[in-house]
Amino acid sequence: MKKIAIIFLAIFAMSCKNKQEKSLDELMNSKDINALKIKQTNLQEQSDSLQNLAARIAEKIAELDPQASKLVKFQIAKDTLYNHFIKLQANIETDQDVSVTPEFGGVLRLLVKEGQYVRSGQLIATISDGGLSEQVNQAKIQVDQAKAQLQQAEIQRDLAKTTFEKQQSLWNQKIGSEMQFLQAKTNYETTQKQVLAAKQQVSAAQRGVSGAESQLAKTRLKAPFSGRVERVITQNGQAVAPGTPIIRLVNPAGVKAVANVPENYLTAIQVGTKAIIHLPSIDKTLESQVRLVSSSINPANRTFQVQVPVPDKDGLVKPNLNAELQLNDYTAEKAIVVAETVIYEDAQGKFVYVAENVNGKEGLAKKYYVETGEVSNGMIEIISGISDGQILITEAPAKLKEGDKVELSNVK
Repeated sequence: MKKIAIIFLAIFAMSCKNKQEKSLDELMNSKDINALKIKQTNLQEQSDSLQNLAARIAEKIAELDPQASKLVKFQIAKDTLYNHFIKLQANIETDQDVSVTPEFGGVLRLLVKEGQYVRSGQLIATISDGGLSEQVNQAKIQVDQAKAQLQQAEIQRDLAKTTFEKQQSLWNQKIGSEMQFLQAKTNYETTQKQVLAAKQQVSAAQRGVSGAESQLAKTRLKAPFSGRVERVITQNGQAVAPGTPIIRLVNPAGVKAVANVPENYLTAIQVGTKAIIHLPSIDKTLESQVRLVSSSINPANRTFQVQVPVPDKDGLVKPNLNAELQLNDYTAEKAIVVAETVIYEDAQGKFVYVAENVNGKEGLAKKYYVETGEVSNGMIEIISGISDGQILITEAPAKLKEGDKVELSNVK
């Protein structure tokens, strides 16, 4: 029976192969990517169908001949690096996503357009200043006048100082009258006060210039950071009030994935933890690392927040995209990892089938009870129970039991 089944499968496979070779060659020459993808899918489906058929035949053989060896697939247990990831829903955000607003009211003159990239500090709009420019000019004239008065006062003071010093020298030598000495002293003191007052006038005038220039600067809107003009909110020529949104500016290079992590992972997730970001809407998967872990727990949902930078060379990642975030919460340097389907369970616990006493392709199935660890993407870690080098049975007929003869598939 077994030989008949194998012959049948071989004939069936050869028939399929002969029919497909010509059409496959034609497709390869046509370079039609979509057609090749469809062909690849069809061949995979045929392969799956043949595998299912082979499994059914193997089960039938086992039913008709209980002593016959059961055809099984296997893998050699091998220590390997194992990374476990937790899956979280995340949102794509950016710190640099703002609506630019003026601090001064007037008529808007917009200097950029939607989609334009601007540099940090670049002038993006002006507001009519309502005479502020003239105020600045007048304030500067007042500064010049105050400085001129100060200069004149300093000249008068220096002259008064020289006169006072001469009179003081003469008075010390008992030459001249006391009245002359006192008049020179009073005059010098008066000019010193006049210089001080002139300096205060200069400072006041300069403050007037600074205040006027500060107000005037509010009529010139500059980009707070480098980014793209995502949207023009207020058009040219419109009157705007302080706080009116003019444009929305976004820096797409600063996007990040933000997620809330259950508090029981607090010790496992740290800055630098490996992260995988999947963006279903644009079908992209990116690798990154945790950049920030919040220092507090949200009492409402018992979670803490993490931020992961999103590398985006193509500029396709946009704020507010939904994302799936995987964080590496556990790593084993040496672990035996198998598909979850390899693990069975009975009243005594979890176990796997191992092929023992193997001679060529033939061997015996034996149960090994195991302790399992973390599960990730359909794979599970075996912590103890088997060791490196043992032959694990990965696929077998449903009625496989301990002590059954097995034939290892694909053994050379």
